[in-house]
This record gives sequence, C-alpha cells and structure tokens, in this order.
Amino acid sequence: MQRLALTRISADPTHALDLQSAAEPTPAPGQVLIQMEAATINQTDLLAAAGQYFVTPTPGATIGSEGVGRVIAVGHDTDTALVGQRVALLATYRHGTWATHVVASPDDLIAVPDDGDALQLAMLGINPMTALRLLRDHGNPDDPDRWIGQTAANSAVGEYLIKLAHHFGHRTLNVVRREHAADDVRGWGAEHVVLDGPDLDDAVTAALAGDTLDIAVDSVGGPASSTLGQHLRYGGTLVTYAAQSGQPPALSQADLIGNQASLTGFWLHNWWQRTQLATSREEYRQLVDLIGDGTLSARVDRTFPLANWRDAMVAAQAPTGAGKLLFTFPDN
Repeated sequence: MQRLALTRISADPTHALDLQSAAEPTPAPGQVLIQMEAATINQTDLLAAAGQYFVTPTPGATIGSEGVGRVIAVGHDTDTALVGQRVALLATYRHGTWATHVVASPDDLIAVPDDGDALQLAMLGINPMTALRLLRDHGNPDDPDRWIGQTAANSAVGEYLIKLAHHFGHRTLNVVRREHAADDVRGWGAEHVVLDGPDLDDAVTAALAGDTLDIAVDSVGGPASSTLGQHLRYGGTLVTYAAQSGQPPALSQADLIGNQASLTGFWLHNWWQRTQLATSREEYRQLVDLIGDGTLSARVDRTFPLANWRDAMVAAQAPTGAGKLLFTFPDN
C-alpha cells in the first residue's frame, strides 16, 4: 500500500508530508480494511498538518479526513457481512484517508450505493453535513418564510447550503467577492446574490426588501459578517464555521443588546461526538439519498493520483475557486 504520512509539522505540506510504501495493514478486532476509491483534499487537512487546526496529528500519522472505498477484510469479531460493502469514511479524525488502504472502525463508516459517483460520495463526510447542521440546528428551521444569509457563498459549504435551502423551501441571500463567482452561485439556483464591498449594506437591504435574516452563516469574518448581522431578525443568530480572512466575526453592541442577536460557532466534529450513532447515521443516509438523486453535489476542479501528491498540495495552497480537489486511486 501507499500513504501520505506526516513527517513534521509545517505550513508547507510539501515539506510536512511524505509518500510512503508499506505492507497492506491487517485489521484488528473491531476494525475493517478499506480499499480506497477517492479521498477529498480539504483545507482543514492542510491546517492540521501545519498544527493550526483543532486536531493536530502526530508525526507518522496518515493525513486526510474523508473519502470513499470498499471493505475488503474485517478483523476478528467484526461482522463479515461488511466485506464487499462500499462505504464513505466520516471525518472522525481516527483514521487517515490519503492512502490506498485504510483501517477504520465500522462506527466511522456509512454505507453508500455501488452505483453512486465516487467523487461526490468522497465529499459526503464534512461539507454537506456542515451545511445541513447550519440549517437545522440554528434559528427557526420550521419558518416557511425563512431567510438565510451567508458569506463565501461560492465555497463548497455554500453550494451545499444553497441547494439544501432550496430543497427545504428557504430563501438565501448570498455574498460573494467577485462577479464571476456570483454567476456560479446563480447557476446553483440562488436567486439573491450580492457583491461584498462598500455597498454591501445597501445591496443586502435591497435584496431583503423589508424582510430580515433568520440566521447569517459566516466563514469569512470581518466587515461582511457584521453587515449581515445588522439584518438579523430580533433574536437572530450569526453562526461562524471558518475564518478565511483571519478576522473574527462581528456583531455590534446595538445588534447584541437592542436586537437580542447572538453569535455562536459550529464545528462538525463537536456535533458528531455529541450525537448518538444511530441519529448521525440516519442524518447521513438522508444526504446519501440527496446525492444519489442529484439534489446535492459540489463542483470538482481536479483529481490527482497519490503519486502526484506534490502537485496536489501546490494546487490546494492556491485555490482557484473552481471546485474541490481529490485524490483518486485508479489501481484500486
């Protein structure tokens, strides 16, 4: 087998990682061995390798948090019916997916269809569930007139959120920084797209036409988050799940006190740890169905074989906004 292992903590993944060959692992009791088809390259994986994420791997660990493959062996006292099952690996940070073969616990897997798109299923673990939790766990998801505002609407989470909101009948107000990104977002079904900049407040006011936001979802921080916060309903919530600009999200004292608005954060791993396994599995099955019927998808920019991992890391450090990057394992 081959795997991308962490050799040192470094902000440059071409220095932090090394492609290593090893014997195919043997699953221990309670484990399964998965032959990988595809694995997503997420920015959080690079942050982890740099020691800048909530989870820091130790040198020697395989990097990568999610992917899709097929169970080819099980350990002692493990259900043999799992052999042959196609599965998605969830981002539990108990395994690394940038490898031709991965050993994992069955609790970290969700069954997926044999005929499903490997690239879309490889991205199941993090971004679509993040979008679903942002919509369901904050604000008033049962409000038929609900407005959702978001920054970085052209991100992968933004794409999933737009499509899920449309599926649930919610309206979205989407902030992007460039006009060509606005065209992409409109192509996903977003009716209300505005450009970040000095006129953002006026653009948001015009788009809402007297309505207010139930929640504002932010992954950028800084002034854009504050502007959306000014348009929250009474008791509305600004939810942050990333910090692309390096600036913290902001709510004014007027919004916090006079409008009783709140500011909170979301990290999927916290939800996963605090949710019963049966519940999280059912939530993921719903996403699998939505991916299967074409309701949910995310753009893919490029794929790389593991042998070209250096090219993949260079591309990951200079995102084009054209979609996700993934490793694929054609020999599998």
